[in-house]
Amino acid sequence: MIERPAAISVSHRLFCGLVFLIAAQYANDAHAQLRQPIGHYVADARITFARFKEDPGIAAAIGVQPANLPTRGLGIVVGAHWYALRGNRVVLGLGAEFLSARDHRTLPSARQDEEDGQDAPTVETRMSSFAPQLSLNFGKRDGWSYISGGMGSASFTAERVDEPVGEGSGARTINYGGGARWFTNKHVAVSIDLRFYSIAAQPETVTRPAFPETKMMVISGGIAFR
Repeated sequence: MIERPAAISVSHRLFCGLVFLIAAQYANDAHAQLRQPIGHYVADARITFARFKEDPGIAAAIGVQPANLPTRGLGIVVGAHWYALRGNRVVLGLGAEFLSARDHRTLPSARQDEEDGQDAPTVETRMSSFAPQLSLNFGKRDGWSYISGGMGSASFTAERVDEPVGEGSGARTINYGGGARWFTNKHVAVSIDLRFYSIAAQPETVTRPAFPETKMMVISGGIAFR
């Protein structure tokens, strides 16, 4: 499916806005050198919302219309990060995150392009990813923001519930984005993250059709521990 320019523009505006907020926090924190630096490690657990696309290539692969494809995946993301190089203003972090999200849709017959009078099949879309990440962190111990990215492996599957295709073996995936953590006490923080994923095309197998390259935006929020 040819990506809608408006959707691309919105995604880029969101990312640029996040970078601006990170830069603003960095500027404010430069005036607060008496606060303690970021700790040595943190772990995250967040609820995530993935924006799946109505891609004609994916729809054709499983024999449905693009409108049959789910568009909003609910799931979780968990991760841990170790802050290896801790400077006065910028901290370098190394870590990894696991993400899992899914959604399903059954489109009523009245909304199908085909006038066959039958309800469309239920379609389920799911995505999982594991990726190491490198991050640049700006702030102090009780609150900081970051930008990060990494390359790992992901599995993306769209299938009719009545004609399942099974799980994939994993495809190369690039992710990038940013977020922030604000600690409300010594050990627990509020955590948010905005991230973009690019999953490479997955070749056809004996049990699965070929899936084209896909891109998605993922927003998540939850808690962090240290």
